[in-house]
Amino acid sequence: MSSHDSPLICRAAKDPIAHINTKLAPLGELNGTISAQQFLCHVRQLAKQLPTQHYAINLCDNRYLFMVALCAVIVRQQTNLLAPNAHCATQEKLNQRYKNSYVLHDGGIKTADNIPQFDLSNILLTNHSSDFDIPLVSLDHLAVISFTSGSTGNSKSNHKTWHTLVTSTAINQRYMLPNADQTFYQLATVPGQHMWGLETSVLLALRANVCSSDTRPLYPYDVYQQLAALPSPRMLVSTPVHLRALVDKNTEQSKLDIILCATAPLNQALACDVERLFSTELREIYGCSEIGSMAIKKTAQEENWQRFAGISFKHNEKSLISASAEHITHSVELNDQIELLDQTHFKLTGRSSDTINIAGKRGSLYEINNLLLDFPGLLDGVVFLPPQKQRVPRLAAIVVLNNEASRQQLVNYLRQYLDSAFIPRPLIEVEALPREKNGKLPQSQLLTFFESLRKNPSSLVN
Repeated sequence: MSSHDSPLICRAAKDPIAHINTKLAPLGELNGTISAQQFLCHVRQLAKQLPTQHYAINLCDNRYLFMVALCAVIVRQQTNLLAPNAHCATQEKLNQRYKNSYVLHDGGIKTADNIPQFDLSNILLTNHSSDFDIPLVSLDHLAVISFTSGSTGNSKSNHKTWHTLVTSTAINQRYMLPNADQTFYQLATVPGQHMWGLETSVLLALRANVCSSDTRPLYPYDVYQQLAALPSPRMLVSTPVHLRALVDKNTEQSKLDIILCATAPLNQALACDVERLFSTELREIYGCSEIGSMAIKKTAQEENWQRFAGISFKHNEKSLISASAEHITHSVELNDQIELLDQTHFKLTGRSSDTINIAGKRGSLYEINNLLLDFPGLLDGVVFLPPQKQRVPRLAAIVVLNNEASRQQLVNYLRQYLDSAFIPRPLIEVEALPREKNGKLPQSQLLTFFESLRKNPSSLVN
């Protein structure tokens, strides 16, 4: 191995790398624990069969098949395009932008007619080889192009070389795994195509003591069932939205050794409820798609974030914070307002675009949304300032409430803490917000959803 290469995985042959709980056609009857040796066998077989195009739009839904596909693409010296969604229009846009592409999937999705495709569900991956020759990957190889969620604007591309992924995973391992000597059996509720899911449920499994479940349960009952099916010690990778639903629908308590949470703000009350429910420690992660994970805090006990070693923060000419790292090509201006406390700790005080002025009164959407999240009957919700033509604008809110809470109770709660200018009007109750699979809520989707709801007067509270 030269100084310009790094192994595809850093696991021993018999190490558990994945736990299969789904009947997958490419694996035949194989289920249970998959060893690193078996995994590499599957990667090599798939790599030999992939098309010759340069870019693979990797839409594999099953987490294990996504891991195999991701690595097979890299072994073939191709680049994974991790689309923000599986829509045909998105596939076509990527194909126009990245010539010489093909769609790589595991069945069950609609693919664009004019793009070559490779259906992984049509092949059989066997385990007959005893070879454990770990492929080497050039550190300069462009392994992944990921895309931001578009939460604050248009989705942007982020180029990730193998050097970037290897270095960031080593940093993440140090802070995310409290005991690297044991193997954690991990369940993740977020997809591997998004950076939070990629970093935790895929890259940690390739290079740290993590065995990743192939399932991605959505509903609380399914999460509990899948957790119960995993050996101990167990860990959960999730989002505030999923954790709030787990607390609300709890029917049993499952001991977890660690929970990692990211993608949206997590309030302290929910963090405490989660730790009590699972008899565990919850670690919240701060990051962005461009850089990846950057900081950590134990939200149930702490307010301030601890920045990861290897990540640098500094004020730029706009008095905002730019983040940089040796393994990232360019510095990135962060959308959050950050107060630096010392060399390693900081506090989030809002987003750079969340200051609002209504009827001459200034407020913070960040603080109002944190207040909303503290309402006991809330399952999900967001306060925002929609585009409007009236002289005095109004905030709006879309919420999901449990059966024991009402919209009027929520309005009364907000009136206790907010000036009347900041009470959302309208306040709309729905069954679910149009969040992406990673738990984020892009601004464009929120506004489109809001406009559709406004046409139903019965859903409004004034």
